[in-house]
Amino acid sequence: MIYTERSAQGARLLAKINLRAFTVLIVDQDDAHRWMMHNLLAALGVGEVLTANSNDDALTLLKRLSKKSVKERIDSVDFMICDLFEGPLNGIAMVRWIRMHRESPNRFLPVILMAKALEPQDIAEARGFGATHFLLKPVTVEALVDRVLTVVNRPRPFVYNPGYFGPDRRGNVKDVPEERRDLGRPDVRVDRSPLTTALERFPNDSVIRIFRPPNHLKRKAGGDGDEHALFTEGAVFKAHKEMEKAKCEYVGSAMDYVESLQRIMAQAGGAADKSEHFQRIHGLARQLGLQGETFGYPLISTVGNSLMRFTGSGLPNNVASIELVKVHIDSLTVILRNDMAGDGGETGRELVSQLQAAIRKITQAAATG
Repeated sequence: MIYTERSAQGARLLAKINLRAFTVLIVDQDDAHRWMMHNLLAALGVGEVLTANSNDDALTLLKRLSKKSVKERIDSVDFMICDLFEGPLNGIAMVRWIRMHRESPNRFLPVILMAKALEPQDIAEARGFGATHFLLKPVTVEALVDRVLTVVNRPRPFVYNPGYFGPDRRGNVKDVPEERRDLGRPDVRVDRSPLTTALERFPNDSVIRIFRPPNHLKRKAGGDGDEHALFTEGAVFKAHKEMEKAKCEYVGSAMDYVESLQRIMAQAGGAADKSEHFQRIHGLARQLGLQGETFGYPLISTVGNSLMRFTGSGLPNNVASIELVKVHIDSLTVILRNDMAGDGGETGRELVSQLQAAIRKITQAAATG
């Protein structure tokens, strides 16, 4: 059976998608979520999944690709999924660089932005610089499948004018009412040349252009004509199994983080200067804060983010700082050993309340001591 997308055509069987020749770049600061995305795409058949833990690292990779021939650049990365808010170079700045910079290997590269929350102003700003699509984190199999199929089967035309270059923000021009289309305007040129030609002759003038190149990704995926290429149920099933596996393994990997925190604290106990230890704790707390909600343990995110805030502000080398870190580690240990998924109910609320009370007691004692 073929996994079909919702359409007016109903549930008829369509062409099987083949992504073995595809290369996808995933950029995600959350280690566990990035690895999960890697495995989901591999399960869906993507031949090569490149990963980067920051947009800066991804930018370095893209700059290297810009040294290749135009054809090689187009085939080096077929689409990209990156964090919207990861800094110092966030996803919007990344999209802007890809669309406008002379070193960009492919100004037509589809870019999907991910975020835990997508506010209307963020979406509007990202689209204003040429973002292709969006994904909410944690990513679901259904949402990922939908975005991949949309990128492959229904690419939007690209618009060039003096103030913008990127996907047509009206969506598929075929769906735009006739009176709103600009394809017949004398001041608009329609360019249907292949991507290689469009990149080699990229404009630098004030003439408005609409680029409608042949669907390079669909041909690469084995699609032909107007028929959409879709996933088999087997591929989607494998992706769901990978998702389940990631969630099952999360508690063990989170406990590894906690044990690392305990080891660092043991080392910090005898150190005169604990700043390096607190920096290492900050990095681990940041990952716990990012990952908990992704895998159904929001209490882990709550405690991890709290620990990250304290260690990120530069804790002094005193007993109070040690106690602050330890009460966070103790809370994380209780959550994981008792498998407190979700909000933990009454027990979870009580745990958070006790942590907050302990933090107040420690900080107040330190302030008056």
